[in-house]
Amino acid sequence: MQINEEFSNQVVLPDQLAPIEIQEFVGLENKFKFFKHINSAIVLVIALSGFFIIAHFSSDNTPFKVLIGVPSIFVVLFVWRSVLVILGFPKKGYLLRTQDVSYRSGLLFYKLTTIPFNRIQHVEVSQNMIEKGIGLSRVKIFTAGGSVSDLSIPGLLPDKAHQIESFLLSKVSTHE
Repeated sequence: MQINEEFSNQVVLPDQLAPIEIQEFVGLENKFKFFKHINSAIVLVIALSGFFIIAHFSSDNTPFKVLIGVPSIFVVLFVWRSVLVILGFPKKGYLLRTQDVSYRSGLLFYKLTTIPFNRIQHVEVSQNMIEKGIGLSRVKIFTAGGSVSDLSIPGLLPDKAHQIESFLLSKVSTHE
């Protein structure tokens, strides 16, 4: 067995790494907060409607405390969710660098996802019904081995989403 003299596997110390946190992340569009509030409001309306339908048809002797308490809990959860959306919005952002793309989010639970360009298999721009109605898109980035996107950057204007998609696809083609 011959040993390759050119092989090198040097130690990289944490102090030598370029910290990603120092980089300036690009924030999402303010419309994205509105989108999150609409989603929460839809869930609230569906939950309240379902509760009242069940309460109406279940029996005539539903306690008044239940009729007031359960909807109140739904409303408190809606308000809590709205506060989290507002406070967590500045924590969301994306970063494009020469070798990778990153997305961060999280107020209570911080998450940072970074994907190197040489791992990207597919990039797509998508919109759901609500996003389309308020003029937002998301970029979905797929790596090998799955049908679900590994990274999704929501809250982008459609033109910006297509610019990011083109940029990523150009980087992917140069890394092949």
